[in-house]
Amino acid sequence: MRGAIVINANAGRALRKKRASLLAADVVNCAGDFGAGDKVYVVVRGEDGGQSVIATGIVRCDEVVLRQVRERSVAAHNVPIEANAPAVVIPEQDLQLLWPKP
Repeated sequence: MRGAIVINANAGRALRKKRASLLAADVVNCAGDFGAGDKVYVVVRGEDGGQSVIATGIVRCDEVVLRQVRERSVAAHNVPIEANAPAVVIPEQDLQLLWPKP
């Protein structure tokens, strides 16, 4: 694994119920030195601040781009992500849930 993408609790619940693409709007942080096409951990940050690895996936963009997208979004008080920014970080077909086991 080349890194980790941390997602919010709502996105984590949604992924556990039904596998879907991971969107940039759901990302709260990322770590590592990954590039497009690398496999990363998907970590959900609970409302209590705890974190759990729930999946692995192959990312569509690198860590630097994803971090810039998130920083712009936070700086602008979570306005919609720009049209040229990557909306899908990990497509559904490239996401593998670790828990719960299918």
